[in-house]
Amino acid sequence: MLVNEAVELFLADLEAEHRSHHTVAAYRRDLTVFTRFAGDLDITAVTPATLTRFMASESVQVGPCGTQRAKATINRYRVSLKALFAWGAARWLVDRNPTAILKCRRHRAAPPDVLSTTEIDRLLGYDFAGNQAHRDRALLAFMLSTGCRLGETVALDCRDIDWDTGRVTLRSPKGGEPETAAAGDQLLAMLRPLAASVPPGHALFRTGTDRRLSTRQVQRIVALRCQEAEICKRMTPHTLRHTFATRLYNATGDLRLVQVALRHAHVTTAEIYAQVDPARLAAAVRSAEMAPKTP
Repeated sequence: MLVNEAVELFLADLEAEHRSHHTVAAYRRDLTVFTRFAGDLDITAVTPATLTRFMASESVQVGPCGTQRAKATINRYRVSLKALFAWGAARWLVDRNPTAILKCRRHRAAPPDVLSTTEIDRLLGYDFAGNQAHRDRALLAFMLSTGCRLGETVALDCRDIDWDTGRVTLRSPKGGEPETAAAGDQLLAMLRPLAASVPPGHALFRTGTDRRLSTRQVQRIVALRCQEAEICKRMTPHTLRHTFATRLYNATGDLRLVQVALRHAHVTTAEIYAQVDPARLAAAVRSAEMAPKTP
């Protein structure tokens, strides 16, 4: 079986397992580079030397603009290759897995850009213009208060909220399995008007013509409303998710709790939120400083 044929079967299996389309797209993007490198090579003919040459190639090491790729980007190719050949070994497509030579290197990612408490207060308290001002404020509050992904947010129906318990059923979470999130009383009060005038099966976040908001429309709402509130940061729905996670960690110091709240499979994914701000560290050191004893 040729490498490109094996890659297509691997990706088809991921889709059959209802893996996130973002995950499948990322694997496809990386493995397409490998299939171009491999050409007509059979997957059983791929050796550790083949992978070493691939990882050293310009297509991996150099980006489209001619600059050196980030270590995290290069590491992603190793992860994709390991996933492909682990899948191939499990299905007896290869006699041995050649990716043992590829060592995935851990790196410290930069802390995500998040909103400060002042910026959150300004955003949620801002007097937005237009007929959809309340909807947009409720949308921003929902994503900031629950940390829900963009896809989970747009898929939300009115019936997915238990107004008595505050439990929110997420019908299209990453990986396809149903999940739940918690909504507080203040958030529920903001969401109730959106659900009051429509049947339970209708989308919670809707357009002016009563259609479900698309992911692209939510992206535009987040960017434009933050710009309207004079927040000078590049704002995306995922920035709101990062903000939720960072605030939760700062309030609890519990990475495991952050992992569960974000619905991540591994706690290591949440480690990015535990990075210490240098100014905060300096302040903590000053507060803990011991004064020398006077003779």
